[in-house]
Amino acid sequence: MAHTQTETQPRKRSPMSAEQGAKLSVAQRAYVAHDPRWPAHRRKLAAAQEAKHMTLFDNEVAAIVALRRKGRTFSYIAEEIGVCRDVIGRELRTRGIDTSPVKPDRRARRGQGFWRCFDE
Repeated sequence: MAHTQTETQPRKRSPMSAEQGAKLSVAQRAYVAHDPRWPAHRRKLAAAQEAKHMTLFDNEVAAIVALRRKGRTFSYIAEEIGVCRDVIGRELRTRGIDTSPVKPDRRARRGQGFWRCFDE
């Protein structure tokens, strides 16, 4: 089974020569050191990385914690709020919130529907 993206998908660009790579590296270092646009560009790249990382707002974390208190699983919560369960777990761990499995509440009452008349 392939573990990296390069093994599963063909390369779109031909590999760079060492000389070409060195030339590019020098150009990039010059851009970072001398171009006045670099700080704005760096902020833009950092914002894009943060968006890719996907974080949750405080109200979303509060909703997740409330659902966890009710005994809901991460899979259920992910479906409810439309966020990947991996993101939920990672975000809770970074905030120091317990992510261990929630024990089901065995004291749940039986339903009161009309079909309960047949239980006797």
